[in-house]
Amino acid sequence: MDRKKVGKGEVSRTRLLQAAADEFAANGYHRARVSDIVRRAGLTQAAFYLYFPSKEWLYQELMEAFFKKLWELSDAGRQVTPLAKHEVRGRMEENLLELFRFFAEMPELTTIVLSQAEEGEELHRKLAEMVSTNLRNNQEAGHVRADLSIEVTAESIVAMLYRLTIRFLLTGEKKAEQLAEEAVALLAYGMLQTAPLKGE
Repeated sequence: MDRKKVGKGEVSRTRLLQAAADEFAANGYHRARVSDIVRRAGLTQAAFYLYFPSKEWLYQELMEAFFKKLWELSDAGRQVTPLAKHEVRGRMEENLLELFRFFAEMPELTTIVLSQAEEGEELHRKLAEMVSTNLRNNQEAGHVRADLSIEVTAESIVAMLYRLTIRFLLTGEKKAEQLAEEAVALLAYGMLQTAPLKGE
């Protein structure tokens, strides 16, 4: 097989995937048309159907690749459980940094998933369940306060990550490194200057 043709085909396929991500993010899945995608990619409809049977097929491929990585990063909390207490904060920051960097590298798909996906509530529920499991394990390991509600904490973390990503990361106002550091400062130390004792 001609390697040049293979290489050119991969380039065209990648261009179509990127153009589709741009189009879906800008106009939503239902309003995006194949003609709009190929126009963004600078290719023809014939080229599109050479690589993808349909818009639906292309969308599913984009989503499957995105979610595979997202689940991997979202489950990183399990890495914290076996650590010594002095190592926990650093690992938390590393985990969040990887997640924010992933979102920053794929802003179009991140916008679709966090803002426009019809399955948004199901996604939120699944992420919260993963975070809950890891929080519970870390609570048992002594890394998370025993008095915290795991479910409320997990939902709060997921909601916070959504909002930080949309408000600061995707707008370019803050870099992934700064967001990870500031988010962990809140998660690790809370808001109050001194935590009151029960009954005070």
